[in-house]
Amino acid sequence: MLRLLGASAIVVAFIATGNAGTVGAAEQAQGATRAALFVTLPMTNGFADATDALVETKGFVHEALDAAPTVRLVDHLQDSEAVLTVLGRGTGYVELTAVLQGLDPGVVVSPVMLHANERYIEAMLAVGSCGEAATSATKESKSPSCYRKIFVGLDDRDVRQAAKKGAPSSWTVCADALARDVEAWVIQNATSLLALRG
Repeated sequence: MLRLLGASAIVVAFIATGNAGTVGAAEQAQGATRAALFVTLPMTNGFADATDALVETKGFVHEALDAAPTVRLVDHLQDSEAVLTVLGRGTGYVELTAVLQGLDPGVVVSPVMLHANERYIEAMLAVGSCGEAATSATKESKSPSCYRKIFVGLDDRDVRQAAKKGAPSSWTVCADALARDVEAWVIQNATSLLALRG
């Protein structure tokens, strides 16, 4: 009877470790199919153009993307397939228009409609051989394989709703909106991103 119990324990242990290995392999396979994304701040000559507000904004964007099932955040630029540079945050159409006019003309920018008091977060996605232009929207890239696109996350909630107790901060709402747009871009371009892996 003791031998039978011992054999049963070995079989149970084998099944449990076998399933854990299968689950681990499935999680690795899923992680391998998600786009590797590096989130950073604008860089100038190897230094981050950091301010307290910009670092806080990067944190909001990082947190929103960390919850996205289509991207895998990486800690090093060289491990990424795409770079998302958090460019800034602000309020209103006039401020955003001034910012967008200062960009390199090679950066893809979609029209953005927002109200005078509406908050936004802007970020630039870069893919390909962009060099320093991957983290600077004002630098021109000479590489034909460099693709850069601006995403703007808006706080489109009603002002009264935003002021309610317990409502998420407007910067969090902007970061969530930006993350949804980045996710949509990744889903539509998944094949091209996988081709970059070689």
